[in-house]
Amino acid sequence: MAISSPGVGSGLDINSIVTQLAAVEKQPLVQLQKNASKLQTQLSSFGTVKSQLASLQDASAALLSSDTWGSKTFSSNNTSAITGSVSTSALASSFSVGVTQLAAAQSARTAALTTTSTVGGNGSLSIAIGTWSGSTFTQGSATPVSVSISSTDTLTTVASKINSAGAGVSASVVTSGTEQRLLISGTNTGAANGFKITALDGSTEITDGVTGVGKFSYTSTTGTNGLTRTQAAQDASITVEGITVTSSTNTVADAVPGVTLKLLSTTTSNAQITVGGDTDTIKTKIKAFQDAFNNLVSNLKNLTKYDSTTKTAGALQGDGTAVGLLSVLRSMISASGPAASAATFGRLSDVGLQQQQDGTLTTNASKLTTALNSLDSLKTFFSNAGDSTVTNGLARRFRDFAMQANGVTGTLSLKNTAIQTAISRNTKDQSKVNDKVTEVTKRLYAQYSGLDTKMGGLNGLSSFVSSQVAQWNKK
Repeated sequence: MAISSPGVGSGLDINSIVTQLAAVEKQPLVQLQKNASKLQTQLSSFGTVKSQLASLQDASAALLSSDTWGSKTFSSNNTSAITGSVSTSALASSFSVGVTQLAAAQSARTAALTTTSTVGGNGSLSIAIGTWSGSTFTQGSATPVSVSISSTDTLTTVASKINSAGAGVSASVVTSGTEQRLLISGTNTGAANGFKITALDGSTEITDGVTGVGKFSYTSTTGTNGLTRTQAAQDASITVEGITVTSSTNTVADAVPGVTLKLLSTTTSNAQITVGGDTDTIKTKIKAFQDAFNNLVSNLKNLTKYDSTTKTAGALQGDGTAVGLLSVLRSMISASGPAASAATFGRLSDVGLQQQQDGTLTTNASKLTTALNSLDSLKTFFSNAGDSTVTNGLARRFRDFAMQANGVTGTLSLKNTAIQTAISRNTKDQSKVNDKVTEVTKRLYAQYSGLDTKMGGLNGLSSFVSSQVAQWNKK
């Protein structure tokens, strides 16, 4: 196969000529690529705006939440004895609480045994849960649990078997020098969670408290037992403004509606419990709204401005959607609140959110603190649900606006769709230009290759004629 190189026959630089002519055909592609880059920047910019608008929606929705306005604080002037918490259902109030008795689980221990001791007799323990009243035990609804014990079991083995039985008690072994004791405690506190342990040799009860499994018996508060009770099962007992309240645990819920008390110790004098409005939570939500608004407005301002110093335009400078959104936000932030709160708060500046020259908000701490002393009016100002935009609270207006703008048929969603359509169209146009350049390049190479061949033939003929003339001249 012959090896050819364009321009060899004619001496023309065909590759250079074709490349330059193709570059002319590519000129529309340069502009299309610039447009594509601009469209991608716009798409990214509007993506950020959508995200920031969603954050404003979330911050606005938080100021509509009953959890925000219903949030309460709990305080105790004796936290070593009583702590607690409150739910939104609690009413602001102050009351005294005295702790007469803490809830406790029953506990008992064996006599001291040497560390090498074993049970010394086969048998079983029947463990029942119920209530002791004096020397009388009343079994609860749960069926007694039987634990089999072998004569060779150590105290550690016995403890393990009891713990595995799920009988409502737990066991442990305490070692002191060469002595060990088995400790048994109720799993739960409260008078109804006491325990009775019957030691059995087959079906015969062991009542001497020392023979075999009799070491672990506890069947009477006054009679002979293997175990010595160290703590009776008991309920917590408190007084709330002089009214006695009992609880099986040291967590007392809803003695005062919405208030949970955690009892830590008994008291010699009543503790004062105060339930109040949680202004710190509300202040945090208002600050979150301010930050979300400022982030969105600042970004839109930068995207739509023209910097005369650097002579550069923002990515959305002159874009009607972005400029219009910024204008609406500034108008909304300066609007009056609902008439229902007008007597106390007319505008955002009245609650401590003041608009700056650049359109962002700053906090007047003194005004905000004063506003937080009028929670009902402040709640109405932000969250009032009216029958129109004018009667809605400020936070409700912003939430609804953000939801609409970011919705499927909202302004920003439609804008994003339009940009994506333009990007798709641009991609197709670039492909058409590239296809055209490929065809033109192919055609030019074919044309110049033909020219190259013809000029090569003419050059050969010229050389032959010149040679003949030279020969004639010699004659």
